Amino acid sequence: MKKKTLLFLLAACLIGGMMTQAAGRKAAPTIRVAPDRALVDEMVSVSISGLSQGQAATVKATLNDNHGVAWRSEAEFIADRNGVVDLSKHAPSRGSYTGIDPMGLFWSMNIQPGQAEGHAPAQTFLAPTTMKFELEIDGKTVSSASLTRLYVAQGVKSLEVRDAGLVARLYEPEKGGRRPGVLVLGGSEGGIRSAEANAALLASHGYAALAVAYFGMEGLPQRLVGVPLDYLKKAIDWMGARETIDRRRLAVFGGSKGGELALLLASRFVELKAVVAYVPSHVVWQGIGGAGSSWTYEGQPVPYVPYKSMPSTRGANQPLSLMPLYLGSLDDKEAVAKATIPVEKINGPVLVISGKDDQLWPSSIMADMVVARLKENRHPYKYEHLAYESAGHAIRTTYGPTTRSTGNAQMNLGGQPAANARAQADSWPKALAFLKDGLKKAGAR
Repeated sequence: MKKKTLLFLLAACLIGGMMTQAAGRKAAPTIRVAPDRALVDEMVSVSISGLSQGQAATVKATLNDNHGVAWRSEAEFIADRNGVVDLSKHAPSRGSYTGIDPMGLFWSMNIQPGQAEGHAPAQTFLAPTTMKFELEIDGKTVSSASLTRLYVAQGVKSLEVRDAGLVARLYEPEKGGRRPGVLVLGGSEGGIRSAEANAALLASHGYAALAVAYFGMEGLPQRLVGVPLDYLKKAIDWMGARETIDRRRLAVFGGSKGGELALLLASRFVELKAVVAYVPSHVVWQGIGGAGSSWTYEGQPVPYVPYKSMPSTRGANQPLSLMPLYLGSLDDKEAVAKATIPVEKINGPVLVISGKDDQLWPSSIMADMVVARLKENRHPYKYEHLAYESAGHAIRTTYGPTTRSTGNAQMNLGGQPAANARAQADSWPKALAFLKDGLKKAGAR
């Protein structure tokens, strides 16, 4: 018995010593990203564990986008008393952004030196990308993580549409029956890519979204002058006739000139039951690149506000702001009265979104005019204007870099990168909720 007792005590001491050693050992510093696969409009958690209290650690984020451009951001953090850093709770001590921001490493990315912005091939511009995160301590990489960023959710299919002369692409969930439909419009950049990017995201949230080009592609006007609304009516009719789309629940979504067009279409065609318009206009403007109205209907030009000739406000080495041109043109009260979009005729709720520092055109003032007209005419549906301080023209729908969103050497779009990022983070979830609620009610009418 004594021998057995002695062996038991020796074993107990050995095990106890091993447990004490294990308890004394600290987990290695580790960076975690969750989820590791997410839509580009989805918030992501970035955290660090295994540090000592007060220890400094640097996170470097890199991304090669679908345009072949490399982006980078970085920030240094100080661990809390638990040896943890959580980007949703802790501000960096230095780096490419300031303040507490869970997505700060995303929007503060900048193009790495020596590169030009590229143009992605049509077949890959919505392909998944990989964002990499490296944790550095004292200049050495001690942990890494990666995030796959998706522009299109799994289970979403796309279909090229060329019926009735349309130049469009439909994105919709493969399963789930009849879906609410959204007509998606790009802006004055022309073509279809910006509309496709938003349509893919909307489809990823359960909509059948039809991205429609209306100029700048083969078979369409090559300038944004005299674009026929009749063509867009064909797109609305096409959606209404498709068996996978619930024709009782159709909306329109557009930005900039596409926002102007979205409001105009909804004011004329009762099939559209909700509108989301980013940085829009309350009037129809002269076309871009030629004389005459931007739009026609049944062969006749839609009344428009002509551009007033203005001296350039562009100083030496300064980008051009078009604000004086648009503000001066709005002084033509007679033209404004004729060209004002009758938004009170829209057969559903209206959401307008703007940046108060938009320098391309006065979208915040014009969005206020949309709301004022709806209020004056006692519009029976919900309407709202989301206006963002210090944000400019480029309010997006994704968590992407905003460091180039204020414009370039030629054109001033206004805003600040951080403010544009905050506007995106706040407006996009609200736009999705607005569409969901508006089209749910439309289906019940």
